[in-house]
Amino acid sequence: MSGWAKVEAVNTLQAHGLLRLPVHVVRRPRRMSPRTLRDNFSQHPLLVVRTAADSEERNLPRLVGATPAAAAQWIIDLAPGLSALVQPYEQVLFSVELAVYESLVVAEIVPGIWELDSRLTPAVLVFTDEGLELTVPETSLQTARFHDPRHGTRQRSARVNDWQLATIAAWIREHRRHLTALCEDLGQPFGLKLHHSSRYGLSAQNIRSSVPEPETWQQDTPALPDNAVPLSSTDAPLPDGPVLLDVSVAREEHARLASFIDRLHRAGTPEVYLRSGLLSHLAINLREAGITVRNAHG
Repeated sequence: MSGWAKVEAVNTLQAHGLLRLPVHVVRRPRRMSPRTLRDNFSQHPLLVVRTAADSEERNLPRLVGATPAAAAQWIIDLAPGLSALVQPYEQVLFSVELAVYESLVVAEIVPGIWELDSRLTPAVLVFTDEGLELTVPETSLQTARFHDPRHGTRQRSARVNDWQLATIAAWIREHRRHLTALCEDLGQPFGLKLHHSSRYGLSAQNIRSSVPEPETWQQDTPALPDNAVPLSSTDAPLPDGPVLLDVSVAREEHARLASFIDRLHRAGTPEVYLRSGLLSHLAINLREAGITVRNAHG
């Protein structure tokens, strides 16, 4: 796993002009005070707190929609070794994962919040020097997850709309130079997580070190084989042939997913097919285990 910690990622995004949402970094959680958060976010009654380790770890604790006082106490009680990144709470309208290469940018977009256990099939925008290609899910309406301060997390039917596709296309065109410069500075292709809110528009959240090989996005990549066996449970027996992976594991149960991927790896499963995105957390974990991840199109 890469050493790209979230704090380092935030500093890098800011240096390259890609950080739109204000973020306050708390390196010494034990010294946190509500006054500090109130002073830094005087126009924001609710906050989001993400936690960060010294390496690129996922599924760390987080707090969403908390008052400055509640956020400060939560930060004080964090386990040793964690830092905190505090930002204004904004309702996420849609989520984007980017893969940035030297001459290629790919965006996967889903409505609402993109969680580890998501089974949403993303819309895919592929940007090359020659033009733009769009792939949309066969089922346009999907059950997406949204969060609001009054009701918390709720699910409803939603789709990736034309204005959302136009927004991310315009954002990539506007920031292409910054993305290319960041790719050159990092010395390798990278992933970028984005959230869209009505107040801040598209806001970069984090850098990912794991993206597929660039040829993965070519139109002539292998389609889902007819004999692929769907797996919807991490406890299901592993087939000998191609696997269509359709599991849903909450972030709190990440250890169960890690155990399942280890079982796939030990069984010698060379590749799996996903409908839930090649830039998703699930896809990242699979690639880190040495398993090839393919898109279940066709």
